[in-house]
Amino acid sequence: MFLEVCNGCDHCGTRCLAGFGVTRPEWEAVQAFLAGQAAPELERIEAQEKELPWPGAEELDARVRYCRFRDMEKNRCSIYPVRPTICRLFGHTEWLPCPIEAVPSYPDGAAALWNAYRTEKRKPWEGWQEKENNASMSNA
Repeated sequence: MFLEVCNGCDHCGTRCLAGFGVTRPEWEAVQAFLAGQAAPELERIEAQEKELPWPGAEELDARVRYCRFRDMEKNRCSIYPVRPTICRLFGHTEWLPCPIEAVPSYPDGAAALWNAYRTEKRKPWEGWQEKENNASMSNA
């Protein structure tokens, strides 16, 4: 992967939309990461407006909802070290190309990785959270 062209770039961040599916291990890794973060920082990111006009379609009043972990003020991913596989593939596959065309070529194994990943059970973030909340209530 050509990660050196990504250093300091956040153009893929325009694709950080809500509702994508993650695996249970990805969800657990994010939960563990968040447990080690400062509460005021998490609250700051959570309080940010994530539903905004769709870039380039403002005149249509189209709206887009960004990922809950997108830090809109700093234009970055707040869970970057443990971001899910789909996020790691942004800009590095033919079907999720670099939005500014800075990545000169894509790894040969990207399609195989995606095909293996998509066979795993995935749910939107809220789906795993709801399952966890239900399990907690039944154990109480």
